[in-house]
Amino acid sequence: MKTKLILVLLFWNFSFSQNGEFEVHSNGLIYSEQSVTKLKHIVDSLNLKFRVCEFNKIFKSVSQARANYISLEKSKVIDAKKDIDNNISFDEFLKKYPKAKINKNRLVIKSSYFNDYDDKNIIRVSAVEYSDRDRFNISKEENEVKSFFQTSVKGKWLYEYHKKTEYSYESIEAFYFEEDFLSKPLASKYSRLIQYADCMVDTTSQVFYGTARESGRMYYDTLPKKYSKFVEYVNDVLKKPNFPYEDFDVLYGMDTLNFDKPWKKLRISKKEKIKIEERRKLVEDNFNRFQVKYNAWEDQRISRLDSLKINDNNFMPMLIEAFEESKTTKSSDDEFEEYVGRYISKEAVLEMKRNRRVIGGCSMDQSPRIHAFNIALLSAETTKWEIFLRSHLNIMNDRFDRVSDGSYAQEGRKTYIKELEVLDINVLDLIIGISLRVENPSSNHYYGSINRIGRALSESKFRNEIEIMLLDMIKDNELDDYNRVLMYFLFDNYNYSIEDKNLQKVNKIKLNEAVLKLPEYISSKIQTEN
Repeated sequence: MKTKLILVLLFWNFSFSQNGEFEVHSNGLIYSEQSVTKLKHIVDSLNLKFRVCEFNKIFKSVSQARANYISLEKSKVIDAKKDIDNNISFDEFLKKYPKAKINKNRLVIKSSYFNDYDDKNIIRVSAVEYSDRDRFNISKEENEVKSFFQTSVKGKWLYEYHKKTEYSYESIEAFYFEEDFLSKPLASKYSRLIQYADCMVDTTSQVFYGTARESGRMYYDTLPKKYSKFVEYVNDVLKKPNFPYEDFDVLYGMDTLNFDKPWKKLRISKKEKIKIEERRKLVEDNFNRFQVKYNAWEDQRISRLDSLKINDNNFMPMLIEAFEESKTTKSSDDEFEEYVGRYISKEAVLEMKRNRRVIGGCSMDQSPRIHAFNIALLSAETTKWEIFLRSHLNIMNDRFDRVSDGSYAQEGRKTYIKELEVLDINVLDLIIGISLRVENPSSNHYYGSINRIGRALSESKFRNEIEIMLLDMIKDNELDDYNRVLMYFLFDNYNYSIEDKNLQKVNKIKLNEAVLKLPEYISSKIQTEN
């Protein structure tokens, strides 16, 4: 609706620079040259530390196997379940149940996780997805299948049976394993990449504290009284313009009317419609006047705050009292944190932000990314490398909680890979190190999003090296099948994000040639989807 668009535009104008998501400095980066210089010194010492490290940890591939998937619904489901319980052979099953849906020779991986809701450990077997149409997985309680996976699974079934409900048919789905699960050691050249990532992305730290409170537009926590009193005092002294909420309510009510409907169904006359339109125009004019007034106020806000701090004896005592209260309650917001960072210390405001995890209210809500950027910026300025890199990688990987996230909103979220490249990090090693998947990662190892990393690599200045390395990994028989497929997806996402269409076509040919080096049971699936 038009009203919602106005609010989005207001938020955009107040929260973002004219250059994009975040302010860009004269060096072309979202971090100042002073911050970059500080971070470079840390990177130099970390790179030196990595060169003298002893690489004694052996990383193992994710447990994986080849399996056939079947599903059957409506008829003969109970009979199929009995036969599977009796370990019918796969060929016999096909003969006996010709209506079953079959997907043969799938690469499957085995993983485990803890279900907080049910308070149970879960084991999941998932087929690697080559498209949205082949999403197959089976999840079982660990106690139920623990003994099953302790012996050979070759020639055996793992299934889930679903009773008939008022919403669905009776059904069964199952994996028939053509081979046992295997987890093999990664070659040292790949283990070094993972260790380099662990060296750069400190595995002993996290961006947010475990006790951090959830915050954001969907949360309406009561803020500390002294904090609210301070902000109200400042806004009153500086005469902050008030947002016209009453006009907004009126306009919102107008926009709920669908003027495309016939007049009789709307139950309003043409004369009444004209009055509504006139009122709408008046309200929109009020919004425009407010925006002009607010922008003018915002342009002078910082200089007036600095003057207030010097000339108003109430300013600092009230700020310090509010700050001390916030340390106890761990409640704050962007406005108060800005005051603390400017007038108390950057270290203090960094602690406040790490105690507040911002949740996105919708796809267009950029507040989680703004919060992460502010943490990364403060960490850079205070040389907290372990916090900086994780927070920057979260921005690159768009790793934030949102109530909803439509694909239409994702294009505007940049990856900022060049900010890492200027720091003399071996970015390609770092990126591949957080893209490989292993059975035994270091505790708190950082995993990247294949989709977002592919997009980031397309913006890199080392694209030639990237293409060579990824294509070689896809072809490498020493690397496990699952990671080879992940490198295929990484290259495919990288190529999709390149703007040069001619280069895309050339790379597609190279990628298809590399795919032919994969095992036939994988390459045939990828070629079919292509």
